[in-house]
Amino acid sequence: MTSGVVRVFSVDLDPRADVVERLDAMLAPEERDAPAPIRVARATTRVVLGDALGMDPDRVPISRRCAHCGDPTHGRPTVAGDDRVSFSLSHSRSFGVIALADGDVRVGVDIEDVRPRLRLGALAARVLNDEEHAAWLAIENDDEQLRSFLRAWTAKEAYLKALGIGIATRLRDVPAFVKGWRTCELSVGDTRIAALAVDRTDFAVDYARLAPVATSSGGTAG
Repeated sequence: MTSGVVRVFSVDLDPRADVVERLDAMLAPEERDAPAPIRVARATTRVVLGDALGMDPDRVPISRRCAHCGDPTHGRPTVAGDDRVSFSLSHSRSFGVIALADGDVRVGVDIEDVRPRLRLGALAARVLNDEEHAAWLAIENDDEQLRSFLRAWTAKEAYLKALGIGIATRLRDVPAFVKGWRTCELSVGDTRIAALAVDRTDFAVDYARLAPVATSSGGTAG
């Protein structure tokens, strides 16, 4: 993987049952207690990491230990004891996105379906700061207002995921621009909004689609 490039993989999280079964075999026992789309997302992440690191997917040592409180379950996921790559995963219904970068880079990705939200106005008031909220209220088209909200939401979530602090910080307190960081919208189709946050300002995004999921041998699992 070229330095200065973040690879973004999109993946179908609703493959055939036999594919799900094969992917489940790659997971650690604690990773299997989840609905099938989440298990597929986790296993696919292992496949991508295995390709990057030159090891079998089931042997990739993934840690989710929180750097702030030490909890082993809710921290920013990393490859334990190996700083050759950094990664982030997000999923929405049957669609997942994995971001992968060389080196010890803080990277976060978030994706949301473009679908109506109940009480969108109240939600926007909680997520957007005063300046952002005023600009959002000025948007007259309902669809564009929804998309604008989701762009702000995913950008903030991606940044917090890169930091590894999640819901510990209110979204309205997350700034739109952070020195030394770059956040950008990802191209994931008209029915979804996604964002990538990286603690670098100079990088390119390289897109790849895994359908239904790439294997470590370079073929397909389906």
